[in-house]
Amino acid sequence: MSVRARVSARLGILLAATTTSLILVALLLPGSAAAQDTNSLQSIEPADGVSLPASPEQIVLSFNQELEDDDALSLTLNCPELQNTGIPEVNDDRLIVTVAVNTPVPRGSCFVTWVLRDGLGEIIVQGQSTFSVTADAPVATNGATTTAAPFITVPAIAPSAPTAAEPETQGSIGATLWFGRLVSTLGILVVFGGLALISVGWPEGPEYIVTVRFLRSAWLIALLGTVLYLIAYAADFGNISFGSAVNPGKWLDLNDDGWPGRGALLRLLFIATSGWVAMRPERIIDPQSAMWAWALPGFGLIAVAMSRVEGPVAPIGFGVNVIHVLGSAVWIGGALLVARVVLAGPGEEDLVQATRAFSRISMPAMFVVVITGLIQLVRLVGGSLFSSSHGQVLLLKVVAVAAMLAVSLAARQQVTMRLDRAHELTAPLADRFRRAFHAEAAIGIVVLAFSGWLLALTPANVDPLDDDGDYRLEVAFNDSASGVEATVFIGPSAVGLNGIKIEVEEPAEGITDLRLRFLPPVGSQAVGYEQPIPLTTAGTAVLDESVGLPFSVAGTWTIQLVATTTIGVQSGAETTFLVTNADGTTATIPQVVGTTPVQVEIVDPTPGTTAPFATSTTTTLAPTDTTAESG
Repeated sequence: MSVRARVSARLGILLAATTTSLILVALLLPGSAAAQDTNSLQSIEPADGVSLPASPEQIVLSFNQELEDDDALSLTLNCPELQNTGIPEVNDDRLIVTVAVNTPVPRGSCFVTWVLRDGLGEIIVQGQSTFSVTADAPVATNGATTTAAPFITVPAIAPSAPTAAEPETQGSIGATLWFGRLVSTLGILVVFGGLALISVGWPEGPEYIVTVRFLRSAWLIALLGTVLYLIAYAADFGNISFGSAVNPGKWLDLNDDGWPGRGALLRLLFIATSGWVAMRPERIIDPQSAMWAWALPGFGLIAVAMSRVEGPVAPIGFGVNVIHVLGSAVWIGGALLVARVVLAGPGEEDLVQATRAFSRISMPAMFVVVITGLIQLVRLVGGSLFSSSHGQVLLLKVVAVAAMLAVSLAARQQVTMRLDRAHELTAPLADRFRRAFHAEAAIGIVVLAFSGWLLALTPANVDPLDDDGDYRLEVAFNDSASGVEATVFIGPSAVGLNGIKIEVEEPAEGITDLRLRFLPPVGSQAVGYEQPIPLTTAGTAVLDESVGLPFSVAGTWTIQLVATTTIGVQSGAETTFLVTNADGTTATIPQVVGTTPVQVEIVDPTPGTTAPFATSTTTTLAPTDTTAESG
């Protein structure tokens, strides 16, 4: 090996070691970057452990830093039953939050539990305190004891207003995200495809210094592209600047973005470690090291396939996507190696054998790519090729794949005709085939560019709010008076926080008021909840379980739907559902009541508040959601 090659190898190994070290440091110190800026509680009134002669009128929490506009505090008061408290109110300095105690608490001990969350629903700080009251709750003048109001409104999280500079920032991050992902994917495809060709039909390949340099360069490009991709991904996911996302500690936040985020982190890990075989490609044909030489870049391709894990029958779709990516690596990666290395000039019989071997293995790879691509098209898009943005871009990709397939088949035919009995690769033949394979690889890069674009668009058959909530109950409402057709999902339907998902199918528009009410079991001392739904058209709204409704007691609860539309008013269609204990046990099986309109008296929600729902509306217009997905 020449001095230049040894220096290049050492630099590549040093870069991989440095990247891996940064990952390990970030894993060991995941919270160090943000710990200094974390808000904390300065004081709480009533103070922890204090004994009061009468019920407090409010609970006051003071923080050491100003609350952001999209920060939200939720508080529960148990004495020991859940008590009725008001909506948290923040003072002008945004340092003090006041929560009214709407009804006097009974004599005894009380427990205050509070959580401060940011605009994404992540916990900033949380805590609890206790106090006791030595006097009985006051009695009303009419002789009836004071009871809690029948409903409390779930604390709201106000949406943050976009700034004027946001579109430019997001556009820049989106372009960088696309470019980084494209470079990363292309690099690992070339590494795997080149190693596959060497293993199957060109064992002499590692003897050529040009082969070693090419694979090392491809690996280095893949590594740098992956780092750029992670920075842009972290900036987009965390809504932070590109410079702030350079900190590897921010990359670990991608773990909260589901499988695409975890796939991005695994992509960096396996691409970095693939340098072990890229630096010495002969390891792919050594029986003692072949297993790891296949596994490292192979797992990198599986991580690439995790860029989109959604849609109908997601596990099967992921498996199809893995096969699709593996076929693409053999096809596109092999074509680049042949064009840039094997056909770089005339040579002996081994170059002829390498070209023939690629023609043999690339034919089934083409078939696999086309078939799996069609399966994904049907699964994710269905019949919406022309009516959705994703489908229209997919049509462009199909055209590019067809062009690549035509060039590939023509090149394979020429290889079969001209190299069938050849024993050496002449200069005219090398030049002819080099141009053909260069064209094939160039179209392949265009196909990859379209694939990256597609990841920024939502397929027609994919619900953008298809979360992983454990929805054990499904309740349907179909009301002719208001024209509302909706389905409500509740889970886990147990004591504690519960996620809510509502899918409104009708009316398509004209909803001016939509609320869900949850009434506790008859005879219990628990309070009910009213949850405004921020939908004005048909669509989906999701309240994540982490910030969901706190069902305090087990038993038969009642859910009511209140709606006002341009067609009419629904004042309270209702049905019942079962809330179990936290361990899943229950004493009785309730009888489900049919959906009937009833009139109830409620406490009006605070005007101008917005529930902490993620929403997605559906209309007959062309889709406008181009938010970049993780991949």
